[in-house]
Amino acid sequence: MICGSKVINSVKTINRMAIINYLVLLGLVICKSLMARPPPRIEWHRTYKGSGEESHPHYVIQTSDLGFLMVGETGFVEDRTAKIFLVKTDSQGNLIWKKEFGKRGYNLGNCVAESVDGNYLVAGSLGRDAALIQVEADTGKTLWSKTWNMGTEDAFEGLTITPEGGILVTGYRDGLAEGTFMNWGRGVVLKTDSTGREEWRRELGEFASSGYRVKATKDGGSLLMCHPRDEESNKYHLLKLDHQGKVLWSKHYNTVYWGFDTKANGYSMLAGHTQKSPLSKNWDIELTVVDERGGVVWTRFFGQPRGYEGKWIHDEVWGARSTMDGGWLAVAGTGDETGRYEKTGHISGPSGQWKIYLIKVDGNGEMEWEGIYGATNSDWAGEDVCVTADGGALIANDCGSFGFTKISRLVQKEK
Repeated sequence: MICGSKVINSVKTINRMAIINYLVLLGLVICKSLMARPPPRIEWHRTYKGSGEESHPHYVIQTSDLGFLMVGETGFVEDRTAKIFLVKTDSQGNLIWKKEFGKRGYNLGNCVAESVDGNYLVAGSLGRDAALIQVEADTGKTLWSKTWNMGTEDAFEGLTITPEGGILVTGYRDGLAEGTFMNWGRGVVLKTDSTGREEWRRELGEFASSGYRVKATKDGGSLLMCHPRDEESNKYHLLKLDHQGKVLWSKHYNTVYWGFDTKANGYSMLAGHTQKSPLSKNWDIELTVVDERGGVVWTRFFGQPRGYEGKWIHDEVWGARSTMDGGWLAVAGTGDETGRYEKTGHISGPSGQWKIYLIKVDGNGEMEWEGIYGATNSDWAGEDVCVTADGGALIANDCGSFGFTKISRLVQKEK
């Protein structure tokens, strides 16, 4: 009887522990559900058109005066009617000035930065030559413009300001002039002084078809997110360079990446879209965070936010930024590109109408919220995003023009 009593008590203890564990897990699920936040709202939306039939943004920053600077093209690169298009607004999206560069033809506006003197830099291509332009902040007047003829078709894709005030640009030479996506050239990185005078140049063709985004590192070097060296190779996606552009190490991961940002602790995010996610057999979003040595910390997949049939929906990510709370933000476009599938049901509109898709994750890659933003009568698509000084975000929105779409505070204030 004593032995039987011990068995019964032991079973009761096990059952109680199982119930307690179940309740703890249930509580965690409920808490997580209760803590899930709705996405922030749109505060305002402004659009600006250039002289071309359509204007298409690529990159946006908030400037030191709390206004916004956005670059891309007006007209079409594919039919050689494009010009670089640059738009400056105040903090509420009101136009201060807009400028166009180049004759109608093959011109690319790819990236912008604020230089140490408070004026602005534009990286891209003019007439198939890699181009670097400085404009006056107050007026948009060209202060200087320099081009590099390095091959058949050349462009700068990304730029950053070095700690001493110099300019680091990366891109490609000998591209195929096929448009604003993959050009399958040979990667290059250049260092200039603050006036655009070249100090050194490094060829990166053995590693990459193009350097796409570049960030200065605290050791005086840089991190360069690049595109694979050719169509037959998955290598490489991330390069660590020293202060003279020598490659210290190279890493490759899973897909082609378009969004890139770094944190003060050396962690970096690479954001791309892939057909190898577990979510669908179409394009879904991959976010990968790596440490200061390029080691993978985590990888997460996101997509299909409107519940339509996944094999028809493209979720294409183009921009990513670190956030003030230690998390990350990624922006994409979501929609059906085929014309063979047209479904309704989601409050945002039919599947064939493109929308902005914004994803907020914490430092561990757990999704905090996702937002869908769009108009009822036109396509919207997220091309880039910057985190704003007020804790919100500004999305570079391709809506047939330069869309400045301001999103309210990303993280709720503590009560």
